[in-house]
Amino acid sequence: MGYCNGRCTLIFICGMQLVCVLERQIFDFLGYQWAPILANFVHIIIVILGLFGTIQYRPHYIKGYAVWLVLWVTWNVFVICFYLEAGDLSKLAGFIYACYVVKCITEEEDSFDFIGGFDSYGYQGPQKTSHLQLQPMYM
Repeated sequence: MGYCNGRCTLIFICGMQLVCVLERQIFDFLGYQWAPILANFVHIIIVILGLFGTIQYRPHYIKGYAVWLVLWVTWNVFVICFYLEAGDLSKLAGFIYACYVVKCITEEEDSFDFIGGFDSYGYQGPQKTSHLQLQPMYM
């Protein structure tokens, strides 16, 4: 019978993580979002450092890998719950979207004059006088 200690288990876990993240990296390259590709690349580097720390008995690398692993799992659980709209995360997304809409509405462009476009060349339209009345135009 074989005996697998903690070191052997950690090497197996690092190897499986490398395989899984490389598969995910391949599918991320098919899309147009670069943030997941960069995050996967950083994860690959950290897993390799954790694997190196396990093989070479470097406790600082293993501690860094453990902290990264907790952050990585927490982030992935958050993303999964966000996409599945579990709990109150949909309310959080709604609040963030509402803040964005309010920001877009309150930003008004005063430079548009509705006649010649944007007032970037100093164009001054005809001045309105009080004796003119608007009449409907029939075609």
